Amino acid sequence: MIATITGACLALVLTAAALVRLRGRWAVPGTTGRALRWVAVAVTVGIAVALFPVVWSDSGGATAYLLGVPLVVVAAVVVADLTGRAAGVVTAVAASALLVWALVLGLGPGVYFALPALILGLAVPASVRPRHPEASGV
Repeated sequence: MIATITGACLALVLTAAALVRLRGRWAVPGTTGRALRWVAVAVTVGIAVALFPVVWSDSGGATAYLLGVPLVVVAAVVVADLTGRAAGVVTAVAASALLVWALVLGLGPGVYFALPALILGLAVPASVRPRHPEASGV
């Protein structure tokens, strides 16, 4: 119970920090995708923190990869977002990886990672910036 509350609080704090950082920039293209990416990161970290005691008591050392794979996936999203390079592609790959991980571990703790996968899936179209009209031949 304490881990669930801690995970939820951590996710809310990270989400609030991301939204405060992006405040006033909503007119800039890509801000919605960036906000969705950071919300997905916050939710993933919150879920991992909340599930850690249960997974540790059940799986022991396997906790490192059961919860580590989703954390590494969202770490790649964070790096892509901070560097600004290939954020749309990394977000699409991360959404797919999290969804596959949620389906593979569907009967266990992995099912909870379907929510951040869906949030990242929503961030993909919002992350792709339109091309310049002269570059597309229109």
